[in-house]
Formats: sequence, C-alpha cells, structure tokens
Amino acid sequence: MKTKTVILSLTVAIGFAALGTYATLTRAGATVTGVPVTPADTTATAGDTGTSARVNVKALAANLEFLSDKPVLAGHPLLIEFWATWCPPCRASIAHLNDLAKKFHASGLQIVGIADEDKAVVERFRGQTPMNYTVALDSNQALAAAFGVQTIPQAWLMDKDGRVVWSGHPMELDEQTINSVLSTNPAR
Repeated sequence: MKTKTVILSLTVAIGFAALGTYATLTRAGATVTGVPVTPADTTATAGDTGTSARVNVKALAANLEFLSDKPVLAGHPLLIEFWATWCPPCRASIAHLNDLAKKFHASGLQIVGIADEDKAVVERFRGQTPMNYTVALDSNQALAAAFGVQTIPQAWLMDKDGRVVWSGHPMELDEQTINSVLSTNPAR
C-alpha cells in the first residue's frame, strides 16, 4: 500500500511539474495540491517591508535544535523552509536551496531548513542527500504552529531586521527578491 501511495504522489508531483506548477503536500492527510509558478502574492520590495510582519529571530533560533553549529541569524537576511524527508516536493526543493546557499551565503543570507521529524531520520536523510545549508528540528512543532504552516515545503524570507518580505513555495523564490534584502544588507 505504501508503495502505491509513493508512486501516486510522485506521479502527481511530476504531472504538476509538467503543467507548470509546483506540488506541495498538506500535513493533514498528505494531499497533493498544485501551486502556480508565479511570484508569490506576498512578495514585497525592500521599500515595502516596513508594514510586513516581524519575526523575533533570536526566539526563533532558541526554539530549534540545530543539527550542526548554530548559525548567527540575528542581523542577517534569513530564509527558513519547513520540510520533511518523506515529502517529494520538499526533496525537489533541496537542489534549489543548495544553489541559493552557494550563491548568496557570502552576501550574508542564512538558510535554515526546519523539519519536525526524529533526529536520526533527518541525519540519515542528510547522509544520502547533501543539504548545503543549516538544518534544524522543530520537534514539538511549536514554530510550525506559530508560522501557521499548513503545507510543505513552505518558506519565509526575512530581512536583517526580521521583517517578512516574501513567503511561499521555495521554488518560487527568485534571485531578485533575495537581492532586495541583500543589496542594502551586506554580510558583516
């Protein structure tokens, strides 16, 4: 039965990709839905971020268990992504996040992938799938609840002051949006 479900999920995800949409999985029942390949409605330019939601990055970091050295998040642009090892669309997003990490880390962008699974499961997955950005655990799902995560993968981009400038499917995040938070916020 599990094999049929996985094959069906992969088939649907591939079908959505062919139609120009990205698949996401909802946590309630792992239903596959399509997300159009267009910039997120919540995208804001650097000048528009004054009224955006603000995230207490220090509190965010304090509530996570980092699987490697804890990065310095406060005072840096930050991209967080909620994901799971069992989620095909999440797995598909890893290469994109690796590319973003490679391109923008030197400019100060911090990327944190957040999972709510068992540490051993995530570590085993990371041993098979390179993730060139920080990975952390939200074991009690408190952070996911605070962000209102209903589907995965789901990402938020914040400027160095913790203002949310973008949220959506991580594959929709474009370099122009990232540059809008980096251009005035070089790495220290």
